[in-house]
Amino acid sequence: MTQKIGFLGAGRMAAAMIKRLLSKGYQIQVWNRSPDKLEPLVALGAVACATPALAATGVDTIISFMADDKAAKAVWLGDDGALEAMSPGTIAIECSTLSHAFVLDLARTVSNAGHTYIDAPVTGIPADIEAGNTIFLIGTEPADLDRIRPILEDTGKRIVHFGPVGSGTVYKLMHNLLGAVHIAAAAELVAVAQKAGLDGATVAETFSIGANASGSGLVTVPGMISGNHHEGIHFTTALRAKDASYALAMTKEYGISVPVGQAAYDVFETASRAGFGDLAQSAVIETLKP
Repeated sequence: MTQKIGFLGAGRMAAAMIKRLLSKGYQIQVWNRSPDKLEPLVALGAVACATPALAATGVDTIISFMADDKAAKAVWLGDDGALEAMSPGTIAIECSTLSHAFVLDLARTVSNAGHTYIDAPVTGIPADIEAGNTIFLIGTEPADLDRIRPILEDTGKRIVHFGPVGSGTVYKLMHNLLGAVHIAAAAELVAVAQKAGLDGATVAETFSIGANASGSGLVTVPGMISGNHHEGIHFTTALRAKDASYALAMTKEYGISVPVGQAAYDVFETASRAGFGDLAQSAVIETLKP
């Protein structure tokens, strides 16, 4: 396997991984819907591509970070999509958080075209990826995982192999739904504490050392208290709502009722529809205020 990788997408997570791989000596060629976002990466040594097909040309590994099913379908299968330009036997590593049904369909399409699909969503925030601290949630055959292990080891601190294609996405969707539950509940805590007149700094500190603190809560509670939902955005309210909707659809596939997850989705969907979708997830608290 060469050190040359094609990237589809240069959003927060993708850009962090590109920076990490560039620092490890990989050659990166990348496409992004908004070309201006490529400028900082080009300055670091990446090559900007005008289409997904060009990003997929002349490489044996492609990594994708897309916002949703629609975007992923377009970059892989649409006009000037990556699939049409991929050399036989190319490895397609899909790190996006996508719906379970779509992942299975996309994997079949990629496989039928003579390539290898790796289900590889990740955990953490961009800073984790850039520091090499992300966790890969893998769904693929063991032999295929071994082929890409050097790339994953150069990027993350742990590789968790759950099973065949789709299994990584199963865990990721439920992991993100759990995050939605934690954030929604933390917003209720902060909203009530503020209404009761509790000191914000004391609330934040006590939450951070308490037994119920979670990664999702720790990231969002400060913004809930300050009311600043515009800076340091790691993940938006709309993206959390999207992930939760995919998780709920998947639970229906398995016939499992998730009323708490449904309630958390409702909180994020309400906030998104109220105009907070492009803001940090801490913005969900605004829908709880009288």
